[in-house]
Amino acid sequence: MKYLTYLFSAGLILLVLACGVSTEDIDATFEARIASIPTPTPQIVIQEVEVVVEKVVIQEVEVVVEKVVIQEVIKEIEVPVEVTVVVEKLVEIGTSVGETFTDDYGNFGLKFSSHSGYERHVNYFGQNEHNYSYISDINFARRGSFYQRFELRDGDCFANEDPLRDEDWNDCDTNRERIELSSEPKQKPEDVQCFSYSIRLDKAFIDIHPTNTTLGQVHQIGGPSGTTEELPSFPPLIQIEADKGRLLFRWHQLLGSASNVIDIGRDYDLISLDEMKDKWTDISFCLNYKDERMDVWINGIKKHEILKSPISFIPEYTYFKYGIYRSFISKYKQQEKMFERDDTLPTQIVFYDEVRRGNSIEEVDFNINPKLKPVD
Repeated sequence: MKYLTYLFSAGLILLVLACGVSTEDIDATFEARIASIPTPTPQIVIQEVEVVVEKVVIQEVEVVVEKVVIQEVIKEIEVPVEVTVVVEKLVEIGTSVGETFTDDYGNFGLKFSSHSGYERHVNYFGQNEHNYSYISDINFARRGSFYQRFELRDGDCFANEDPLRDEDWNDCDTNRERIELSSEPKQKPEDVQCFSYSIRLDKAFIDIHPTNTTLGQVHQIGGPSGTTEELPSFPPLIQIEADKGRLLFRWHQLLGSASNVIDIGRDYDLISLDEMKDKWTDISFCLNYKDERMDVWINGIKKHEILKSPISFIPEYTYFKYGIYRSFISKYKQQEKMFERDDTLPTQIVFYDEVRRGNSIEEVDFNINPKLKPVD
């Protein structure tokens, strides 16, 4: 049909030219003829327009819906997170808080909540004002709102005032310095006894090898005795030692006789001291007297299984002590003098929190059992 229209138009033009008709008349006639030709309905064009309109509408709806959903998701995420943090802080603050005291002998102490496994911690030696602080700071504490700060300076040595010891003891006369708290109640060396605490070293902390620095120990009453470097010695069972840049689990293998014991220290590596500076480290260990083994964890991860009995002699009681204890301080001083350096012992600052005891690792380590309440 389209080709017939073109042929008819061309013939008409030639006829008009032959008859002498003007160009304007030809154009008018031509336009009139084309206008009179019936044109089929452009169905395809209409369909294309409808499709484009539908796409535009769909895109607008999708964009609007996406914006609304994004705004709602952001609100739903932000609000619960803020509420969760507040609830955790309120729960920790709501736990029972420790209380400092002075006993009938003039000894400083700290009473703790019963869920820690202890009733109180007492310093049976003297102390200076700078040696110990019980501080409230929810942003610094390992858990809960309180933590303990220990500071030991050169010359901080005191006499023992523990009424449970028959013998007199003076750190100043025996080459030692300390600020430590002894934990009560004490335990019989039977079944399984587990201990846990969180410790944080000050950023300026250094160990003072060859002098020993002890940051937690399990001691004994009624155990064997002897001498070490010509000084009287009442060896512990376990010491957590800071030595040569490392933290060590030191088991005292005690041999010989009860009155002249031979003390052999067996060291098991735990963690670098640098990793503990300005950062909390969680220490847990269990002494299994029944199955004759010892297990040690750092930050909830088991580090050692020691298949040896914790004891060779059976003491009357064992008990946990924590703080800062330095023994054989003359070794460090002699070393520094040898190199013509200042022999003043460096000040050491250590923080403690979450001090616990129990009869299983689940009762003391909150990394393994997160349901444990904070200790304040």
